[in-house]
Amino acid sequence: MQTNRKKVYDFPHKAIRYGISKLVQESGRTDYSDPKDVLQLIELGKEVFQMLKIHARDEEGVSLRHLEKKDPQTSLKDKEEHRYLEEKIEELESLLDRFLAEIEQVQFHSEEFYIKLIRFQTDYFSHMTREEEETQVRLHLYFSDPELEDHQKEIMNSLQGEELKIWAKYLIPNVPTPIKNRFEEMLKTYS
Repeated sequence: MQTNRKKVYDFPHKAIRYGISKLVQESGRTDYSDPKDVLQLIELGKEVFQMLKIHARDEEGVSLRHLEKKDPQTSLKDKEEHRYLEEKIEELESLLDRFLAEIEQVQFHSEEFYIKLIRFQTDYFSHMTREEEETQVRLHLYFSDPELEDHQKEIMNSLQGEELKIWAKYLIPNVPTPIKNRFEEMLKTYS
């Protein structure tokens, strides 16, 4: 892969890796007998899962849509993995909802959530690595860097204010200052 080319997955995947890792960490340290701790974990989980849904929506609606115009078969693996991961997200969200609905069983559900979350993290990180190693190559094959920039602008323009805030929350603490500054400048352009 050419390293001097635009990496379309750089920003979103950094934010996602940070968000999922933070959720795993918090789910392991949460005091499930403390309702405040449980509520904070639920909020974090819902936010991270929302970010993942936004990413899949935008990737399929922009990057993969443009890629399919060049070669209709190139996005099949990505979409198949997205469906699988979406099912896992729904399962994890359902477990989070049980924390409040079945408060007397929260300890049991917390163990199940943690184990499934660890598996999900492994699956999602593998998916991102494959995208970075395979889908990125296809994008470079069919599109110039200015065209990829246009795709990024299309995604950024489609984001709602709350969606941008989620991305900023998980990207900004996880990148060096020059990248942070670049992202903050991009946010100003799209706000």
